[in-house]
Amino acid sequence: MRILISGGPGSGCTSTAEILGKQLGLPVFDSDSYFHKPTDPPFQEQYTPDERRDLLDSALKSQPDWILSGSVATWGLPSLEPTHGIFLDIPKEVRLDRLLNRQKNQFGSRIDPGGDMQEEHESFIEWAAGYDDRTGSGRNATTDRSFLETHCGHLLAIAKNQAMEDLVLEITSFLTRTSDDPHRHDRR
Repeated sequence: MRILISGGPGSGCTSTAEILGKQLGLPVFDSDSYFHKPTDPPFQEQYTPDERRDLLDSALKSQPDWILSGSVATWGLPSLEPTHGIFLDIPKEVRLDRLLNRQKNQFGSRIDPGGDMQEEHESFIEWAAGYDDRTGSGRNATTDRSFLETHCGHLLAIAKNQAMEDLVLEITSFLTRTSDDPHRHDRR
């Protein structure tokens, strides 16, 4: 079972993948770990497209089953073969509220006016807010969903905000229902 969980920034892809991975005993990989190099302040330097493809491809090939969280639709990963796709289509207001809280918890006063991360924070929130309406190349809802529809034998789209426990239950039910036939397409 190879599961790709995608959605807009703040939709809960990483948290959902971590909980699901523990529950199913599967290794979890997060696309952000292969996009940004570790820096302080964070998110200042990106891996090149070739570096990120090689790093992620190597990690995924080392495991027969896995969960990958995040957006990789524009990465050009020809060997990426997820069996199941989960698209978290969480309302923009909920996503942005989560992101703001996460940024405050993670960086504190660094994102406040005059802080060393203020500009980065404001730019990130503006970019995240455009996810649902942005078109063209780059990360957006249309590109992510289309990628899942094209590359996953089974797709579950969840277009509501719900408690993590309920979300994981809905996903595990979907995985149980569809895992017996990895080639049958199940679109919801």
